[in-house]
Amino acid sequence: MCDSNISVFPLHRRRKLVEGIARVLESKNGKDANAFWRSTVTTILVQLSESGIAPRLAEQEVRTLLHAVIGDIATRNAAKFAH
Repeated sequence: MCDSNISVFPLHRRRKLVEGIARVLESKNGKDANAFWRSTVTTILVQLSESGIAPRLAEQEVRTLLHAVIGDIATRNAAKFAH
């Protein structure tokens, strides 16, 4: 299958998505957090694929999203300890 020319609004820029995932992950630990993340990623990859996004681009979007989620969690935790 060839790569697509379709682009997607960057997932890491979707603040509600990033913050929502971060909040759920903060509320879970271990296997539960891992299962939630895997389920979320699977859903996102299916949606991107159905939209015509090339697999490599979709995987890159998910990696960038993960970094944004981790950054959001870190920022929120730093703010908690700053007060």
